[in-house]
Amino acid sequence: MTVPPPSRAAQDRGLTLLELVAVLSIFAMVAVMGLQALGGMMRARDRITDADEKAAALSRGLTLLRSDLKSAAALAFWPPESIESEPAFLDQSADEGILAFSTSGQPVLPDDQAAGRSRVIWRYDREDEQLIRQVWPVLRPASEAALAPEMEIFDNIASFRVSAYASPEEGWVAGWGVPGPLSRPDLPDAVDIQFDSDVYGPLRVMVSYQ
Repeated sequence: MTVPPPSRAAQDRGLTLLELVAVLSIFAMVAVMGLQALGGMMRARDRITDADEKAAALSRGLTLLRSDLKSAAALAFWPPESIESEPAFLDQSADEGILAFSTSGQPVLPDDQAAGRSRVIWRYDREDEQLIRQVWPVLRPASEAALAPEMEIFDNIASFRVSAYASPEEGWVAGWGVPGPLSRPDLPDAVDIQFDSDVYGPLRVMVSYQ
């Protein structure tokens, strides 16, 4: 007994509404899964980019601080309209959060008469938890207008400590350059700066002048 071939109407029947709904549901699930995977990749990329930017900023800040300290020179600084000079290296970090020192040999622009000498100020803002840098471009400025604007170098800083190495007898001391009973040279033998970052933990920069 032979089976008759299906009619042309049966061959052209197409999808039923139920089958169409099922196919669209599968496509929707695939699209949602793809969007979730893409969103996860974009979030991971943003986290990596943010971490790279923070690491680069940290590296630039530490390099700048180390470069400043290595350029420290035994040169007095004369504030505008002052009759007395400030010490070459002045550590007021314990009270005012300020470390100021004269530098020499820093790069300068062509035909600049400053001879690469400047006064660098690193200030710890305890309220905003920032470490800020400011520069006098010369050691005998004529007015306050010569002082460069403050620049935020580090943020989220929990503490800032400066120690200077005086001698084998004294060891590491604080307040270098602040008037006291002992007579010391213009520069310590070495300086050790430690600060705590809420993001990177303890950070440290040490420079020797011997």
